[in-house]
Amino acid sequence: MVLEGAVPNLTISYREEIIERRMRLSQIVLTAYFAGVDIFTTAASSMAGRAALFLTAITRGRGHNPWGSSRVGAIAHLGGVYYSTHYVCPSIGRMAINDELAAFHNHTNFGKDTQRAFIFAGQTYGDVIEELKVRDEKKGTKLISYGEAYRSLTYPIHLLSCDQTGSLQLQIMATPDYRSKLSRLMLKTAFQPPPKDVPAWDALYKGRPFVIGVDMNLRRIDAAIKIAKKRECLPISLAALDGQGDAVLLSRYKDTGLATVYKVTGSILTELLGRPPSFYIPPRTQYLTEKGDVVDAPLIQTAGKTGRQGRK
Repeated sequence: MVLEGAVPNLTISYREEIIERRMRLSQIVLTAYFAGVDIFTTAASSMAGRAALFLTAITRGRGHNPWGSSRVGAIAHLGGVYYSTHYVCPSIGRMAINDELAAFHNHTNFGKDTQRAFIFAGQTYGDVIEELKVRDEKKGTKLISYGEAYRSLTYPIHLLSCDQTGSLQLQIMATPDYRSKLSRLMLKTAFQPPPKDVPAWDALYKGRPFVIGVDMNLRRIDAAIKIAKKRECLPISLAALDGQGDAVLLSRYKDTGLATVYKVTGSILTELLGRPPSFYIPPRTQYLTEKGDVVDAPLIQTAGKTGRQGRK
């Protein structure tokens, strides 16, 4: 990833925390970019009908901040759902949950049927989970940890790793009704619809719950297991990507006897996406203006005749 690691020990014109925030956002942006998500979006209202990512920093400026004190880094639109996207890592700080919800609703106020959820992204799934373990000792304060927000928010919350596994996860989530489609593609003639009173199950497979876990909504998986335990039908069958199983799901669910984890194969993803799963690489072509002129801008301005060093 771009600028991976610590902030370089250089003299800079911006505060260190601002540079770090931009580095973290760059990981989200690149993960979405490689997933084929349109990252060149200038307003949340223009994302309907396509997979897109809108950076809230675009509309934050001196004397103008329509997002208030919210810490949301981006709004993603995937498969008809709007996601408030946050970068979460150890020591990330706290959020004012009411301000976050107000800003999220105000900027995605597209009718009563608007679907909303959260994405908690990080360099790895493990980094995100580690921060979500934090519990606040003091209750009733305006600012709460991301761990407390994770436990209190009623919206779905999806974890995202900023790597190739995360990019593949976003491609799947950009497919409308991906859970139902994946269930039918994986189970084929063995597919049985889930009970109507258990929305956390996606199907029944050999009499046991079948759950799609590729979107990394761990709370939904936990809810599916809780119901399965009550109905004495453990372990559940859990479908996931390779990287998700290795990072989280195998140790959390398989090794504890709560789930049998099944890999979502490339052939299944090809059927779901309508193409082989891949990562977007921009064409190596010159950018042309409407008049057909080539845009050529040097990365570093050369020294002028007076010998003064040009600006970077």
